[in-house]
Amino acid sequence: MIAFHDVSFSYDERSFLHHVDFSMADGEFIGILGPNGGGKSTFLKLVLGMLKPQSGKREVTDTSIAYLPQTIGTNDFDFQCTVEELVSLGLVKGRKLFLSKADKQVVRQALQDFDLLEQRKKLLSELSGGQLQRARLAKALIGNPTLIVFDEPDAGMDEENHERLIHLLQDLHKQGKSILFVSHHPEDLEGADRIYFVEDGEILPYQEELERGHHHVSL
Repeated sequence: MIAFHDVSFSYDERSFLHHVDFSMADGEFIGILGPNGGGKSTFLKLVLGMLKPQSGKREVTDTSIAYLPQTIGTNDFDFQCTVEELVSLGLVKGRKLFLSKADKQVVRQALQDFDLLEQRKKLLSELSGGQLQRARLAKALIGNPTLIVFDEPDAGMDEENHERLIHLLQDLHKQGKSILFVSHHPEDLEGADRIYFVEDGEILPYQEELERGHHHVSL
């Protein structure tokens, strides 16, 4: 599904990733850890096609990708639409502007699954941070993507919503979804098939680094 072959990327003479080899198969749950500025964001942007390698080769065979970014900005709250309308956008593709009766039922089920049914007519500006993040999750997943990229999606979540997110990841993995999950918390990645540590432009197997006594990977 995803393969990097000797991929490097730099900007303004600063190297963000250098000579990276990485692969991810269909149905895998891959965890990514690492400090801020270590190269995680650059890596994700290369996976998503937002950046192109300056050397090496990137292969991503799946086009059905959902992405949930890290932060909730003020623009998220200022975007004047209802929760229901935001989630519905996850079904709008190409020139399709109107939802069928079946689509509307799918939206309603997604709202119910994410405990947002009572908030469906609320504007985004009326939501808490945790509610907004759940709405964004519902929008990202409603289109039934096969690869889901999470960049620290628990930002703004309380403990209850955080636990709900971890259970959701486990359920998605059982359903055969491919998951790429970036976190600062190793305990969130206990169900991952593999975990990597991104630092100084390198992608290192997390457990191998710990076993070698390289404590720099302990967050």
